[in-house]
Amino acid sequence: MDFHLLLLFFVAFTTAVAVPGPNVAFAVAQALKHGIRTTLPGALGFGLATAVHATVVLSGVGLLIHEHQWVLTYLRWIGALYLAYLALSTWFAKPSTNDVKAGEASAKKMFVDSFLVSLTNPKGWLASLLTYPSFISPHFPYLTQAIALSLTALAISLSIYAGYMFLAHKARAAFDNKAMLNKSTSVIYVIVALSLVLLP
Repeated sequence: MDFHLLLLFFVAFTTAVAVPGPNVAFAVAQALKHGIRTTLPGALGFGLATAVHATVVLSGVGLLIHEHQWVLTYLRWIGALYLAYLALSTWFAKPSTNDVKAGEASAKKMFVDSFLVSLTNPKGWLASLLTYPSFISPHFPYLTQAIALSLTALAISLSIYAGYMFLAHKARAAFDNKAMLNKSTSVIYVIVALSLVLLP
């Protein structure tokens, strides 16, 4: 493995993930809604989506997606519709009276929601298609490089999204009113959905 290329990939991928976008906004919304207990499941959901992106792109299937851009359009709309559903359900949700059960249920839901939103975000696919192939050297075994890049991307994704969620949880204390917290989270979901559909 060319460690110079791996270092450059680390910088490029960290920058791509850290820049606020639909995934970051969704991560913040999830942490605001569910709290610190579900930060790790949410980060794992984003991490799993990153692993799927890497596997698809580095296995060569990414070339088919690149040639058939309509796949990204379908993913964009599926993600937007799912976010619209989450926005409506959150807007009309009543504050839970059982925090333990709510925390347990939301941990699983946060993992699935984070995974689905990240997986249906076309920006994630485009970034993966553009990033991974650029850091493959012809002078080293392909499989070794693919594994190294995938593991690096996974570690970056877990760290960045967990960090955003942790910071959002710290800001959560400003929301004393559960109903207002739900409304704020719902609005963020709508913004993320619109960004998936309207942004190029």
